Amino acid sequence: MSETSTKKRSPKKKKVPQWAKLFPDFIIERDPEKCIKCRICVKECSYGAHIWDAKKKELSEDPTKCVGCHRCEAMCPTRAIVIRRNPSDFREHAVWTPWHIKNVYKQADQGGVLLASTGCAKPVRTYFDHLVLDACQVTNPPIDPLREPMELRTYLGPRPDALEVEMRKGKFRLKRPLPRQIKLEVPIMFAAMSYGAISLHVHQGLARAARDLGTLYNTGEGGLHASLYEYGSNTIVQCASGRFGLHVDYLNAGVAIEIKIGQGAKPGIGGHLPGEKVRRRSPRPG
Repeated sequence: MSETSTKKRSPKKKKVPQWAKLFPDFIIERDPEKCIKCRICVKECSYGAHIWDAKKKELSEDPTKCVGCHRCEAMCPTRAIVIRRNPSDFREHAVWTPWHIKNVYKQADQGGVLLASTGCAKPVRTYFDHLVLDACQVTNPPIDPLREPMELRTYLGPRPDALEVEMRKGKFRLKRPLPRQIKLEVPIMFAAMSYGAISLHVHQGLARAARDLGTLYNTGEGGLHASLYEYGSNTIVQCASGRFGLHVDYLNAGVAIEIKIGQGAKPGIGGHLPGEKVRRRSPRPG
């Protein structure tokens, strides 16, 4: 009697569909009669939406990687490419718009956070364009504009309840020096954005803009790069709960220290720095 061994078959893994690939934002249309297979579209597309098969000598496209920049369409010598918005749509819903649904699909497939560079991906109102300065609470220019000039200069810091003066050498002088104050040429400051959240180039731009405008920018909770210490008179250094990049030189580099107790953007003690952003150029910890 022969013994037969039976092996248990491992169950096949269920293939999880990539939902984001089923609903691309754009469609790449290529006219085969106009296409000369010059492969310029492959070279110009930095997202890999155009694919060249060397064996079959054919061009194909992956619309899920298309971002709608139309560079391939503009660079095509025979105008064989047209980029169109995908007409496929979802059922109308006031909260779950197609934009939100597709973003959920993308995050579920990739496991990452979707980022939009150079601006905002949503039609958020720019309130800076709608600011109204009510000058009637400051002065009344029609009465005497020469004697009552209006300026935007603002001072930050404690104010004394009263000024005590005395006569010294024929001139009125303050008996006690005023508390230290910070002068702002405009009553607008840059909000805190950490080194890890943005980049060194953005911090450099904020520092230069703050110096040129006569205002302050905030380092956020990620420390300060040593090359930006020269902008200390226009810098607010932040001391947060995580104490990222916190050391004595950092605290002495700014004109003011902001102690972060909590934040309204999200609960907890702040965000996490992605591993790919941890480099030697990051501000050193304390």
